[in-house]
Amino acid sequence: MLRLRHALRLLKDLVGFAAVNRVWWLLPLMVVLVVVTVFIAVGQAAAPYTLYTVF
Repeated sequence: MLRLRHALRLLKDLVGFAAVNRVWWLLPLMVVLVVVTVFIAVGQAAAPYTLYTVF
C-alpha cells in the first residue's frame, strides 16, 4: 500500500512539473517507458519456460 501511495504521489509531482514548466511531451514519453518496462519484465518472466521447452 505504501508503494502505491508513493507511486501516485510521484505521478502527481510529474504532472505538476509538466504543467508548471509546459513540458507536456514528457508525459507520453513516461507512459511509453512504463509500457516498455512492463513488456520487458513479462518477456523475461516467460523466457526460462520457453527455453526449457526447446531444450
